[in-house]
Amino acid sequence: MALSIKNHNLYSGASKVPFIKSPNVGGMLSPKFLIIHYTASGPDADIARFFAQESADVSAHLVVRRDGSIKQCVPFNRVAWHAGKSQWTGKDGAHYAGLNNSSIGIEIENWGPLKKVGTRWVSWRGVNVLRSKVVEARHKFGTPDCGWEAFTKAQFEATLAAARALCSAYKIEDIMGHDDIAPGRKSDPGPAWDMAAFKANVNIEAEKQTIVSKSAMRGSTSSP
Repeated sequence: MALSIKNHNLYSGASKVPFIKSPNVGGMLSPKFLIIHYTASGPDADIARFFAQESADVSAHLVVRRDGSIKQCVPFNRVAWHAGKSQWTGKDGAHYAGLNNSSIGIEIENWGPLKKVGTRWVSWRGVNVLRSKVVEARHKFGTPDCGWEAFTKAQFEATLAAARALCSAYKIEDIMGHDDIAPGRKSDPGPAWDMAAFKANVNIEAEKQTIVSKSAMRGSTSSP
């Protein structure tokens, strides 16, 4: 899936991805970080439509459904309300508090932590989740130690394509989970999301683009 960004909107080829406008936005944004979330919802919930309600009092820039389809809710140059109380230390040692003001948020449709009831795994809403779609793991910060709904391959690939486009269009310094910037308060995206592999794949593409750019610059140098 090849994605690009034009005028702070996400495009797939020549078409803009579906845009479901959220009123829950702040001021202008110059993004430095990308934050990954799960929605804590099932396949029947339309989180983008939920974000479109002012009463929701929350939003994110993108929502990735289980089938890999993407909806945008907030332009990438506007603050979305996805991070809440949060903090992070940048690679340059700068401290950031309230990551809404410096990050783009991607919500991935997923139940998150699951509870075992007898031989079944159920969501916080009491919905059964197939055993084949459950990852049993301890969260990297210790708790919870339970089952987690597995993310789909389509979601990983769609989120990866979006992240590559974002890193290409903006000066994204780092990619974190909500659990990284609000440890103890948030657990998303949790151990079912392979953040190390995700970041490595985003960085591989970035390195390729850098090599191509440098090669083009060398090729354009005039001979003395």
